[in-house]
Amino acid sequence: MRAATSEIRTALDPAHVAALLDMSADAILTVSPEEIITSWNRGAAQLFGWAAEEVVGRSFTVLLPDEERDLGELDWIHRTTLAQGSIRDYETRRRRKDGSIFEVSLTRTAVLNDAGQLIGFTAILRDITYRKRLERELLAAERLKTAGQVSAGIAHEIGAPLTAISMTVDHMLRKRCDACVGATEMHILQAQTDRIARLARQLVNLAKPATPSFAALQVNEAVAAAAALVQSQLSRHRVRIVLALAPGLPAVKGDDAQLQQVIVNLLLNAERAIGEAGGEIRIATRRERDEAVITVADTGRGIPASHMPQVFTPFFSASGGTGLGLALAAQIVKAHGGGIEAASPPGQGAVITVRLPIGHD
Repeated sequence: MRAATSEIRTALDPAHVAALLDMSADAILTVSPEEIITSWNRGAAQLFGWAAEEVVGRSFTVLLPDEERDLGELDWIHRTTLAQGSIRDYETRRRRKDGSIFEVSLTRTAVLNDAGQLIGFTAILRDITYRKRLERELLAAERLKTAGQVSAGIAHEIGAPLTAISMTVDHMLRKRCDACVGATEMHILQAQTDRIARLARQLVNLAKPATPSFAALQVNEAVAAAAALVQSQLSRHRVRIVLALAPGLPAVKGDDAQLQQVIVNLLLNAERAIGEAGGEIRIATRRERDEAVITVADTGRGIPASHMPQVFTPFFSASGGTGLGLALAAQIVKAHGGGIEAASPPGQGAVITVRLPIGHD
């Protein structure tokens, strides 16, 4: 019995426990009542990129992205942990040494001494970026399923009336009203009818995307053609398109019409982000190893960091659109074996980057 007790005491030796905590794969750290980091294990160093000597003694706010810090998240966590004793599996975001932002699950516990006085907090953080991405993909898939269920009905119910209205308006403009007092109103009616028809087609395409017709195509030509399609519309809204196309870019295997649709969607989305004040959209192409890269950068208000994970989710929009344009673009790019990503440097608008594999004979 004494031998067993001795083994238990050895297992609970503080130095042994400290070593186990330090070797944990999870990020485990402690902070003082003033939110100063007081310990930092190896898991934290691997997760955040800071060595212990770089962060111990610094405020816990060094780990917070600007948005969370400005919203006072740390004050809320501090008060809630004191009131409840702990916070479990709180999902938020944190910042690494290199400035990258990632999603974490945080468990925080208030540590009291024998007199009931607060002596600090323990925190355990786990990277949940992969899990959250899967959740968003499942959500997008569920929304696509819902869109598929309603799109056929929408196309059937509004397709025939829209066609009749459009044909009637067109006939009246050509034969009767092109120069009459109501011509302006008739043109507005025609434009809005076309807008409804486009939305219905977008829903159908989102739910049942057309299979790409692959052929060798020149990215620069597709980009220039797409820009020309919306040039007049953007000019009316005081938005200027600037092309910076890399010469000699190799061909990719893809569907020319679908790639143009991607660029058009990105341009229209950028136009909404810029707003009434007007601005500039810069489209650039370049080669990176075996990929053709297209970037669409605007001078709009940018994308809030909290919206970034959802920008390609169907029906999500912060700019007043339908929330379908970027989702359709992402779907087409994925069907081409490529990738699409969004970035929004502070004060510099938004940048959407499309990567397409360069075709090989």
